[in-house]
Amino acid sequence: MNTDHERLVSKFSQTVGVERAEALVEEAAETIGLEGEDQYTPYELEDLCSVIADRYEGYIALVAQEIRVHQQAQQRFEALLERISDPVVVVEFEDNEPIVTWLNPAFQETFGYGSAAVGTSLSALIVPGDDSANGIDHWLVSSDNGQELRRKTADGDVRTFIFRPVTVTREGGRVEGYGIYVDITERKRRECMLENQTEQLEQFASVVSHDLRNPLNVAQGHLVLAREHTESSRVLDHLEAVEESHDRMSALIDSLLTLARDGQRVDDPDSVSLEHVVTAAWAHVDTGDATLRTESLEDVCIAADESRLIQLLENLVRNSVEHGSSSPTVRIGLLRKETDPVGFYVEDDGPGVPADDRDRIFTHGFSTQDSGTGFGLTIVETIADAHGWAVSLADIDDGARFDVTAVEFQP
Repeated sequence: MNTDHERLVSKFSQTVGVERAEALVEEAAETIGLEGEDQYTPYELEDLCSVIADRYEGYIALVAQEIRVHQQAQQRFEALLERISDPVVVVEFEDNEPIVTWLNPAFQETFGYGSAAVGTSLSALIVPGDDSANGIDHWLVSSDNGQELRRKTADGDVRTFIFRPVTVTREGGRVEGYGIYVDITERKRRECMLENQTEQLEQFASVVSHDLRNPLNVAQGHLVLAREHTESSRVLDHLEAVEESHDRMSALIDSLLTLARDGQRVDDPDSVSLEHVVTAAWAHVDTGDATLRTESLEDVCIAADESRLIQLLENLVRNSVEHGSSSPTVRIGLLRKETDPVGFYVEDDGPGVPADDRDRIFTHGFSTQDSGTGFGLTIVETIADAHGWAVSLADIDDGARFDVTAVEFQP
């Protein structure tokens, strides 16, 4: 930041008076060819102070040395601010209005204002017309988490920031402010999107609860009656298997309702063996004559919620079995980019997905079979979103392959 002539004179005037301070600064300026200048760059200021320190002794030399040391510290501080990736602005206050004195490159890139903004009201530059948060007031607010503010860029785009200010009182009561803006616009958009998704999930949960829970309750009631009217051990064994299926369905419904009501994010994933959850998912699905082939899953762990990952795999396996060949082969393995794993896939050897249906397969309620509920792939996508993963239908010639990517692999 530049230093104006009057401010430099005032620093010396406290020791030698205004007239002599004016004279010694002008003499030094003339010596290095800066006579008549109103502003001095940091390097020019150092040169001026060097000349004064060499010419004079005592208090004058001490003041000159002090100014040089302060200026060097200021330059190091500015160099640090320049390297900060978030927008930083330095202001001084005139009648409580923040006037720009310095901007770092990130501020210029984010807001679109360069060095020409120096000397301009910061509020006039970046405060939206419908926002009253300007002037000095919000610079004096102390908060560990900062303040959430809306600010506009040079092209009129209004973005959301966390603003963290620091004010310093300089000599003569002059107040200087340092402000850092952390852009959270995309985070706010994601939060809004998540709120919309949560609302959709709650609607989905209502359908699941009504359409699945009620028939399940009826089936469980019939199971109780069936047990009361038979003594055959063989029949009772079959009824026990039915009860296990009922319990699994009830647990799945409960998990879906929890997923919808608590939001879809997985905040605290565990390290989960991919081979283990594939085996568990396969055991939970009526796979008939289908064959499972796994590829490179040994000793592979990923960050996931185990129960939700099993649900995801169950639905993909069930989809492969139901839409595959009469005796389908289901392959589950790792997706790699060069040699590094980036995700996993579930693939079948069936007829594949018709071209007209590819864009609709993840739509809630859509099914290529009349008997299908259309829930399966919606559940897959929802659970993938919960983990921050992406799920997609791969473009292959034979069969259908679902790729789950952006997966975090564990050591």
